[in-house]
Amino acid sequence: MDDNWIVENLEGAFATWNSKLTEIWSLVSETPQHFKGGAIWELCQNINTALQAIGYGLLILFFAVSIFRSTANFQDFRRPEQALRYFIRFVAAKTAVTYGMDIMTRPRKSWNMKYPGETW
Repeated sequence: MDDNWIVENLEGAFATWNSKLTEIWSLVSETPQHFKGGAIWELCQNINTALQAIGYGLLILFFAVSIFRSTANFQDFRRPEQALRYFIRFVAAKTAVTYGMDIMTRPRKSWNMKYPGETW
């Protein structure tokens, strides 16, 4: 039976392959809240909170600069369509800054993509 060592090597290779794929799948399918005990996710949330504060400051600064740059006099700004345009832009930017983390993490939930063992 010289062919027996070939079969044993193939079975060993497939067993190694399956164990590595199982390990990779467990890492890929783990939620960010549970990866490494959730410490990395908490750090990301803290960084997001700090960046939100910076984002609000920049939002106000750039909003004011854009108003002053586009309106040499405030006669242009008294027109309702100009004021509405700036208001819509401001609301869109504020929504992006405020709900940035939710916007990034929400599509997975809206597409019903659950990680194994995850409950909503």
